[in-house]
Amino acid sequence: MTVALVTGAGRGIGEACALRFARDGHDLVLAARSAPSLAQVAEKARALGARTLAVPTDVSDLAALDALVSAAATEFGRVDVLVNNAGMLPTAARVEHVTAEVFRAALDVNLIAPWYLAARVRDVMVSTGDGGVVLNMTSTAAIYPSVGFAVYNSSKAALSMLTRTMALEWARDGIRVIGVAPGKVDTEMVAPILEYSAKRGVRLNPMNRSGQPEEVAELVSFLVSDRAAFITGSIVTIDGGEVVSTGADGAR
Repeated sequence: MTVALVTGAGRGIGEACALRFARDGHDLVLAARSAPSLAQVAEKARALGARTLAVPTDVSDLAALDALVSAAATEFGRVDVLVNNAGMLPTAARVEHVTAEVFRAALDVNLIAPWYLAARVRDVMVSTGDGGVVLNMTSTAAIYPSVGFAVYNSSKAALSMLTRTMALEWARDGIRVIGVAPGKVDTEMVAPILEYSAKRGVRLNPMNRSGQPEEVAELVSFLVSDRAAFITGSIVTIDGGEVVSTGADGAR
């Protein structure tokens, strides 16, 4: 039985990935800050037949990440898949108005936590001798700039490069590392952007709709499976054509 650890599992894309994994037959370690939300998702996963360990976790706390990995290893003895999904989107602000505190907080969650947790989980994967898959949830925001989102864009761009570097260094350990870059997906975090775009009549992408968390989860399910065994170091976009249309005349 394979074990998947998902952060930010209490809602949105994280919840969708957890439930998709449960249907795929994985056992689960689920982490999120909100204990009540996490408990609800864990119950849904158990109803689908997955042995599930829920660990309320603030990913910006490195000691909490140590405890999370220890709990996973104690409960299941292994971690085969890590999905670094937890993230934060600071309130929009132009570069000159961003505070150091906000910048540091975003980097702690969007960059430092994925690095630290992946490094700790790598040790577990290597110890079992079976390798595994690390999937980092980056963003189309890593690919092009947006006014007011310098902090978020920068943190996700750095995460994309970290993903590629991990893939390069860990391939010899039998560990694949992949990035998924969603565009505008209908989640609580992205809701203000969707509302703003609707109010202004701005097309989100050539398909002119938001994505659904379950659509991202389907992609993640494929990428962490043996069906994608030759994929590592890639950043896979799922965005309704958002990136390819950026800067294109009339595309929006």
